[in-house]
Amino acid sequence: MRHLAGSYYRSFIDGYLLVFLRSAKFEELMKQLRFSPLASPAGHGVDRSSKIAPLPNLGGILTSDANGGHSTPPPPSLILAKSYPIFLLHPLLQLLRQHAADHDPAPLEQFTRHPRQLNYLASLTAPVMAVPSGTVAGLGSNWFLKAELYYILDVLSVSVEHWRRRRRQADLHGKFQEEGPDEERPLLLALAFRVVLHLSDEFYPAVGKLFDEVLFVREFYRWQSETEVVTAEEMQRWKFCYKVFVGRIRGTKGLSTTPSRNTFTIGSAWRTPLLPTTWPYSPLYLLLEQLEQGLPKPGENQVAEEVLIPLTLKFSELAEANSVRFVTATQKLMYLMVAFLGPDSRFLEPDLSALVTRRIDELRRDAAKFDFDTRLEERKSFHGLYQLLLDVFQSSSYGHAPFSALVMAPLAQQYDIQWRNLVWSEHVAVLRFITCSEQQLFGSLAEYLEPAETDVTLIKFYSQALHSNLLRPGSIPARIASHHVQAYRQRSANQGTTQRSAEEANDK
Repeated sequence: MRHLAGSYYRSFIDGYLLVFLRSAKFEELMKQLRFSPLASPAGHGVDRSSKIAPLPNLGGILTSDANGGHSTPPPPSLILAKSYPIFLLHPLLQLLRQHAADHDPAPLEQFTRHPRQLNYLASLTAPVMAVPSGTVAGLGSNWFLKAELYYILDVLSVSVEHWRRRRRQADLHGKFQEEGPDEERPLLLALAFRVVLHLSDEFYPAVGKLFDEVLFVREFYRWQSETEVVTAEEMQRWKFCYKVFVGRIRGTKGLSTTPSRNTFTIGSAWRTPLLPTTWPYSPLYLLLEQLEQGLPKPGENQVAEEVLIPLTLKFSELAEANSVRFVTATQKLMYLMVAFLGPDSRFLEPDLSALVTRRIDELRRDAAKFDFDTRLEERKSFHGLYQLLLDVFQSSSYGHAPFSALVMAPLAQQYDIQWRNLVWSEHVAVLRFITCSEQQLFGSLAEYLEPAETDVTLIKFYSQALHSNLLRPGSIPARIASHHVQAYRQRSANQGTTQRSAEEANDK
């Protein structure tokens, strides 16, 4: 059309479009981006249908709880305000993109690198945390925000193209320019990690594109040291494995066809994000499934643990080193437990043992307190996983000290007594194989000793273990049991002395 328009096209671009991009009206339009529900869902409430399940709607109305000291919650609001800018900005972006391909790329770069545009993108990269149990979907899968997701994906794609071009130019000159690609790199990486969590199966091709263009491109990552650098070949292997994993998810959900772009119809999976929030770790869950299902059926392939363990632990380690967080401390603990549940005990191999040990040490430094009400992948409770871990540890731990530290983690005094009762009554035999040192425990040894145990039944389990030769002398479990038994005896003796003194005083 622009070729048919000839000089009229240039007149439109120079006399209207470029003038508009420099106008106060355009600035006002860009200001509205900061009010996007997708950019700050916490401040805009939740989809009304999540509170009133039978209420039919497409997420157009948001509700909020009472806050700010007010007992009455604010009234429901429409998710899209009158000044919502995306329906104008996205066609404008597409026009500038075509203009850049045929004429001048400067207006497009001015648009995508506008300070308010960059602030909007930065607001989308808020820390990714696990979705609480029971929530259906966030605003990212809201029907009214599909247009915004398409807009973000296109802005991200253009920004990546510009980043690559500036990087090539900087490499030619031997250094980065001021405000060069290295400052934009973390924003693009964090944005890709954030946006991929919002994409439902309708955006399945976009998930693959994000994998290809950002998430598995080594240039987007920084390295702590030369020894940690991942090769391009290894990145390609990771990408292939995660694409297979995404295909497995789609197969499980019965999603076999490739969805078309820009569909605004209501499909079967439009409300559910395609990837779980913990997707970099999620392939490890296959080890747990394989353990529970037993031997594979004829013709069924199982993924080898020597592939799954380095795949998930190395990639997640790399992402977290680049300030991307997608699991809680408890979820990470549970995934590390799963890494020991493979049928062939590959965690004993030197390379994998060093990797698992490094990730456990990292968690030990970062974790403050665990929440054992967490469910892994919204399916496996910590209790069920811990039971499996204890069984595998007893049969296949081979004195692996970091494995021991994972077994000991729930036994600190700050956690529910059910975990101590479980181990010291039903699984006391595993305690003989605990080999971790005091420094390898999650928390200090004092957290396992204080406050002194008061439950009489548990004290009996401690005493029985000490007198039945079930504990290795000097081991962490032996020191814990001995401390609590002695504290109980001392407390009982003090109570007896106090009682006798009181009786003697009454006699007088």
